[in-house]
Amino acid sequence: MMEFTFDGIVRQGFGFYNPNHAAALICAIFPFLWGWKKYAWAGWMLTFLLTVPLAMTYSRTGVLVLAFELVMYFILSKNKNWKLISAITGGILLILLVGGIFGRFSIDKAVTNRPEIWFAGLKIYAANPIGVGLSNSGLIVSNFMLENIQCRSLVNSHLTLLTEFGIIAGFFWFLFIFYALFNGVKKPRTWCAVAGLAISASSASIFDWDLLSDFQNYGDLPFLNFILSWLLLLFFLDMTLYLLWRKINLKKLGLAAAGAILCVILPLCLWSSDTPKIKNNIVYTSPNAPLVLYDEEWTIKAILPYCKKDFQIPLKAGLVQKNAKKIILFGYAAEYAEEFPASSLVFIHPPEFFSSPVNTFKVIRPEYD
Repeated sequence: MMEFTFDGIVRQGFGFYNPNHAAALICAIFPFLWGWKKYAWAGWMLTFLLTVPLAMTYSRTGVLVLAFELVMYFILSKNKNWKLISAITGGILLILLVGGIFGRFSIDKAVTNRPEIWFAGLKIYAANPIGVGLSNSGLIVSNFMLENIQCRSLVNSHLTLLTEFGIIAGFFWFLFIFYALFNGVKKPRTWCAVAGLAISASSASIFDWDLLSDFQNYGDLPFLNFILSWLLLLFFLDMTLYLLWRKINLKKLGLAAAGAILCVILPLCLWSSDTPKIKNNIVYTSPNAPLVLYDEEWTIKAILPYCKKDFQIPLKAGLVQKNAKKIILFGYAAEYAEEFPASSLVFIHPPEFFSSPVNTFKVIRPEYD
């Protein structure tokens, strides 16, 4: 497993594989330490103590979310005790400064790659508004939309859900969050925690839909990470439902619906005929394009130069039963030739003892052969 480091220091995840996810949970706990009617000083002391593990995650988003939560808490609670506000802010800043987390506040690939990934994800959604399927978004943008960036998701839980599950699921997800935030302003601590998690989910995959659905392999990560990921999602859903739990306000519901509609409709303006479409886990440029089959030794990136700009490529290696006038077979996928007797076949780097069938159109062997 890859370790997350900064300047040679291992960033702590406290059971999470990704330290940013740990920071999101820590930030969601902070607001519940504030404004205690009894022993308020104890809550603020615990805030200082909890700032230490936040600093150990070295999460930039975590620091920004904590700042947002503090500001919004004092606004919503109408607390104007400036001495307290100054003392709390100063204490937190001192701990973060000593922890060295501000050294991460610089422009690097982790920052610059995100907008590229998000924009590619929005374009994929615009071309596939009914969704590309669970766990496919990162695979598609990495192979078909981005040059030198590999990502497993879109590094944004909201956008990943919208792109993978489509416009209907996206609408209800945004409606759920927006209405809770419009409806729950009188519950400042829970509101801050929910808003903080929603912001964290905008810059990291803290709700990793692929991992959360993998009850067998846990996303090839430790079981503890799987459990904590589920607890984080359930914590978010429980708090959001708590904000909703009152008589329905039609005005606020209408505003939330309008916001949700904008979130799922505006990205459709990015539709382009050049953006790959996907159906049944096959990425295609046109329904009549050549079907490309490959074995596990080939990657999609390696296949694309042979396909020009017209293809139907399954996202997983292996046999796909689909009619096509032209079939391109890579490597040991040559064994599938007999499944397509009526198609024109192109073989790319077939096995050494390969015998071409009568419907062969072209054979391209390795340069050294």
